[in-house]
Amino acid sequence: MSEIVSKIENKIKLQEKILVEIEKINNIITKNKDILSKDEINQLIEEKTVLETKVIRTNKSFDEKFKHLFCTNKDLEDLPPTQWLIPSVIPNNTIGVFIGTAGSGKTSVIISYFNEILKNNDKTYLIFINTEVVLSDSNKLIIQTLFNRYHERFRYAGKELNDMSLEYQILLQEIAEQQLKSPHIKYIIVGDSLTLISPRKNGFIEVEKLYKYEKKIRAAGGTIILIHHTNKAGIFADTQQIENYADYTYLVERNNFNSCILLTPKKASRHAIENKAYLTENRQIIKEIDFQIANISRQESCFVQIIIDLLADGEMNQSEIIKYLKQISFFTKYSIGEKKVIAWLEKWANTGTWCCEKRLRDKNSKYYFLKQTEKLENLPNKDEMGIK
Repeated sequence: MSEIVSKIENKIKLQEKILVEIEKINNIITKNKDILSKDEINQLIEEKTVLETKVIRTNKSFDEKFKHLFCTNKDLEDLPPTQWLIPSVIPNNTIGVFIGTAGSGKTSVIISYFNEILKNNDKTYLIFINTEVVLSDSNKLIIQTLFNRYHERFRYAGKELNDMSLEYQILLQEIAEQQLKSPHIKYIIVGDSLTLISPRKNGFIEVEKLYKYEKKIRAAGGTIILIHHTNKAGIFADTQQIENYADYTYLVERNNFNSCILLTPKKASRHAIENKAYLTENRQIIKEIDFQIANISRQESCFVQIIIDLLADGEMNQSEIIKYLKQISFFTKYSIGEKKVIAWLEKWANTGTWCCEKRLRDKNSKYYFLKQTEKLENLPNKDEMGIK
């Protein structure tokens, strides 16, 4: 080692030692003030003062000293916008978790995204790890179509193994290495379910090893989408760190009365993920629909459609609407009170489903009407709900 290098190293070590000694004195004075005499405290302060004179301090201003930490307007302007694999649902280069009870539609929703992801991102390789093994007929058909359409860009790991966790941890480790070696392509890893993919200890996921290789894949430019279950009571299963360590999470629920699957953001972090709803038929996703319409009870859904149909013929005031609902026995049929109906009228006026206007000339009566008297699209399963 050259003399200059040794000299500089000794200088650095001396500075580090001085700072440690100063910190030690501060701790002694702070924590032991009650047992130290005044003279002892003064001696420590004098020693600290001497040490502080030996500290080499920079002449740079505060801004110069921390310039490497603070952003400028140009830095903010140069920040890249969020890239989406699925707009407003799955951000690129993240770890996301879709959580729900068995049969809520988690797997069906994720599989329905596969074609869009592969079609819109030609440098993307998607690997679907399915530890549940069993696929519905509709999902099986989608998987086969993806095989034929995208070939080596789509891989399905769905074989039953003795030690799934170990095998898939090895696979994830290899993918992390491949992503690091090949930054020009992007790996999308979908894991169903997280419980069987992750390392476990005494029957529970090992928090220390949670997302170990998933984080490496993300750091190298890949994306992780995981599916996790709540228990039968709808309570989050296993460690809460599953959600805490993820970049975003969704709660997936099935609204059986109108055959919809609902996606509700639970943790968004910095990502502008949004509520989503999908109409299903024979448990197969048909199309995306309005979340507000889908995320309501059967009674409220019927109410909204009745009012839309009613206002399609022209405006009505609140009293006229209540009178009409009584005539068709709505309150009796659905066990709903007038206060609830009035609240629903205001709620859906605020969402823009219909308009509301107070009229002074008519004793401040509230009038409801459709914008430009255009009838909105009917709710799903309208016929099944007995709406004419």
